[in-house]
Amino acid sequence: MAALVALIARRFLRDPRLALLIVPLCARLNRTARRVERLMARLAAGSLPKPRAPGRTGGPHPSAGALPTGRGWLIRDIGHEAAGHASQLEALLAEPAAAALLALVPAMRRLLNSIKRILAVGVFAFRSRPAPPKPPAPEPFGKVAFRSQGYTWYEVPTPPANTT
Repeated sequence: MAALVALIARRFLRDPRLALLIVPLCARLNRTARRVERLMARLAAGSLPKPRAPGRTGGPHPSAGALPTGRGWLIRDIGHEAAGHASQLEALLAEPAAAALLALVPAMRRLLNSIKRILAVGVFAFRSRPAPPKPPAPEPFGKVAFRSQGYTWYEVPTPPANTT
């Protein structure tokens, strides 16, 4: 997380329209990292947080309005370096142990969702597609008379004479 924060600070300082996003974005990432660390410490101590009441949603953080809300906006603004961090996070979350941890602690999944949205993790999932069907073989014009390199000669019946 610290490498991502350093990357954001370095790249956003170059662009004046993005410079105002450095403080709120770095604060959100650092706050999320601290909350994940606290959750991991509580998990190690054996005291998991109570599940959230059904239907209750947490309100947005006061600094939430300062950041763009589009999916993958950080990758669009920073480029391939942010995509590298996104792929590392995606690989980490794809491991079975991480999936089990996120299933055990839903609060951690909620914390990581904002980072996943910023980095577009899971948006470009590879889907296995069936092979396209082969087109049907064309019907031959007639009986093959002769074949040579790349050419096929057919016997074509003579059309009927026009009797009008």
